[in-house]
Amino acid sequence: MVYNLLDKDFALYSDRILKHQLMIKRICLAIAIIAMAYNVKAEGYAVNLQGVKQTGMGHVGTALNFDASSMQWNPGALATLDSKYSFSLGGFATLTKAEYTGIGGEFETDNDVRPPFYFYGAMKVNDKLAIGLGAYTPFGNTMKWGDDWSGRYLIQDISVKAIYFQPTVSYKFNDWLSVGAGLNIVYGDVDLNRAVPLRNPADGSLLPDGKVNISGSKIQYGYNLGVFLQPTEKLNIGLSYRSQVDVELDYSDADVDFTVPAAFDSFLPDGNVAAALPLPASFNLGVAYQINEKWLVSADVNFIQWSEYESLNFDFETNTPALDDSNSTRDWDNTMTWRFGTRYTANEKLDLYAGLYFDKTPTNKMYYSPETPGADKVGISLGFSYKLTDKLSLDATVLYNEGEKVTATESNPTSQAIYGPAGFAGEYKYRAWLPGVGITYNF
Repeated sequence: MVYNLLDKDFALYSDRILKHQLMIKRICLAIAIIAMAYNVKAEGYAVNLQGVKQTGMGHVGTALNFDASSMQWNPGALATLDSKYSFSLGGFATLTKAEYTGIGGEFETDNDVRPPFYFYGAMKVNDKLAIGLGAYTPFGNTMKWGDDWSGRYLIQDISVKAIYFQPTVSYKFNDWLSVGAGLNIVYGDVDLNRAVPLRNPADGSLLPDGKVNISGSKIQYGYNLGVFLQPTEKLNIGLSYRSQVDVELDYSDADVDFTVPAAFDSFLPDGNVAAALPLPASFNLGVAYQINEKWLVSADVNFIQWSEYESLNFDFETNTPALDDSNSTRDWDNTMTWRFGTRYTANEKLDLYAGLYFDKTPTNKMYYSPETPGADKVGISLGFSYKLTDKLSLDATVLYNEGEKVTATESNPTSQAIYGPAGFAGEYKYRAWLPGVGITYNF
């Protein structure tokens, strides 16, 4: 019966049906571009797992110079390392869960475990100059809400991966001042699935859902600058700046594949889109103080210029009567993240770590989507490093973070077209366990 209806003349579509299908595709492509946008250090899909020791101290690092991993937090610290060669590598497991209560009842994600990894290598060319290379994955998170939950028309599942390559150079001017710079070469990849509501052209009633898969990749560039100050033997001060990166997707960067009856192909054609989106600049300030031989304390504050993300605009390669260029309001806010950590040297072989941080979300509760369940978060961490030899240490940590409950609505016209004037509203809750292990080799 369905296909008999579909065989009718599609010129009978009303303006309402055409606009409905237009809204569907806008949502699909919006989510894909948003996912690519999260390849920066910020609340959202970023998990900030770039070093086991620093993670054990609550993600502080701007004023620390433990080993080669310091280049990620502050390139200026690299030239102050004592060892001629330094290598650090490790990985994490991401055990995350998001919960939704609202339209249709209660739902929770069934996310895959992703293994973010990092590797850093550095060499002191001489007493003043150091060079290094880092490769790390600050993202690797997934969000799997399932095929049949009430928000399936916004998102069923999404997977975001990113690999950062950072060649770095650092120079020590004197005993108290060092500077550094790194080039960020970022490869990002996204894969997304969501349901597509289809309507009977004869009476507007819902047909069985279609489906859309969106995949895309992009190489983008930025830079990382750092200044590392050591005014006394016990005090370190670090400043670093990460540039804004404009993600500019050409028509060839994102593919959209619909699984719908053939009669819908002319209204929901596979195609491409171009879009530009700013990845905001961040400024980081850190302080570390060696209280005595046993205790080191450190604190970081991160300023992130998310207010640059005002809207998401699309230029479709092929426009049809049902598919026109569009924009979606985001209207995000600037944020600050506060991080505190300590290291306790128990003996010559064992260091213990603990940390605490407060992470402010930039998201706007009026334009809130379940593929990015942002919330103000609190994180706590514990860890240790054990020297297996004078040169080799084993590092381990576990981080737990939890977001506050958020009551929010996706109220853009695209969401209202599917869920009504109230949009897609509900209550969200997020939590995560992030255990990690690594090794450090200095010689």
